[in-house]
Amino acid sequence: MVTKANNHTFDNGDAGLVQNLEQLRRVGIDYVGTDYNTVEARLARFNTTPKGIVGFIGAYAETQDFSQLVGVPAGNPVVVTPEQLEQVRAIRDGIIARRDEVSRPLGMPKADPEGSVLVFGRQFRVQDASAKADAEVVGIKKRLDHHFGSKGDITYKNNSLRLKVFHSVTAEQMKQLKAIAGVNPDDGSETLHAFDIHFRVGAKPGEYSYEMEPQDLRDILREVRSGKQFSDFLSVTIHWHQNRFSFQHYSFDHYPADFQIDFARQVIDHGADFFFAHGVHTLKGVEIYKGKPIFYGVSNFVFQHSQFRSWRDDAAFRAPTPLEGPIVGDGESNEGRWAWLDLPENKEALLVSADYLDGKLSRVSIYPADLGITPRPGSMIGTPRRPTPEVANKILGRLCEYSQPFGTEIRIEDGVGVIDIPPQS
Repeated sequence: MVTKANNHTFDNGDAGLVQNLEQLRRVGIDYVGTDYNTVEARLARFNTTPKGIVGFIGAYAETQDFSQLVGVPAGNPVVVTPEQLEQVRAIRDGIIARRDEVSRPLGMPKADPEGSVLVFGRQFRVQDASAKADAEVVGIKKRLDHHFGSKGDITYKNNSLRLKVFHSVTAEQMKQLKAIAGVNPDDGSETLHAFDIHFRVGAKPGEYSYEMEPQDLRDILREVRSGKQFSDFLSVTIHWHQNRFSFQHYSFDHYPADFQIDFARQVIDHGADFFFAHGVHTLKGVEIYKGKPIFYGVSNFVFQHSQFRSWRDDAAFRAPTPLEGPIVGDGESNEGRWAWLDLPENKEALLVSADYLDGKLSRVSIYPADLGITPRPGSMIGTPRRPTPEVANKILGRLCEYSQPFGTEIRIEDGVGVIDIPPQS
């Protein structure tokens, strides 16, 4: 069985997805997490084995909020006064100043066109901003229209857990943002929804918090409960990327965000026997919760992004090869394009085996995989291999570190991580 719920499910539109599902059926692989409507996408699928019925559910933590700190912005520009522009710039600079607090910080933003600031995924600008600021907005809209329009009509659905993303700001900064939004700065509220962005007062700026869409959460938990009622063993997985900090590089957080812990534990509370997450391109920690394993991030098992000939939406408008200068192949282009995902942290993964005694978890074995940490031909980057003892111990050592907040004890034996579970009453 395989989950199809993720942020690239619809990269080739309905036609590409349907073809992929046909190939899975052809070779006898059941799929979960994506289907022709949301109800079907949420359902568990089952496989009967000699030892019992196994159920599987796949989900995707989805946000339509493009308000990464300096990511690809969406929405119309927000017009402000010169004084307010400097206030917004100070908020952005204060967040960027926290970059040294994390091991993989966000890259430094490009210089803003005169009269504008790009922050929270929006362009804030004065009325008479420069022509470069105008061009930035036009370019952004063209890029987004091309990205979404090139996929064609999409009618299929993921089993999505939609999220509301909140950016933390100080109390004084909240007053400034409320004034820009035309809201009474002294209304006493610690949250603000303005410019299609959510803000929340926090101790420091630049921290994310999340709210799960209540209907999505309850629908998913109902299917978890039903899936367990119809099976002997239920595994639940989710694809997620969310960071805790906006000054941290996308998908490089080794510790789960607030909602991730809450969601995983609720899934276990409603009957799941095993929970694991992926999507984040690095490892996260392990928790044993009520005798059930929670893997918050197993990283990338097969990760051949550098082997893509091109993305679908790029190929549609692929320019002819220049007649002058050196000929550059896609492999060379990908070296620059995907350099941010070619770090050692992106080239390690986990395979997990769980042993049960009389229906109770007794032992978890964790096998690290090497996707390219050790030297190999470029054609083999992203293909999992058994690591050397030295590499295996390094991967497992970091996993031990990331699991400390949960009190999980992992011992390392011959390049394998082992979690012994005490007998349960």
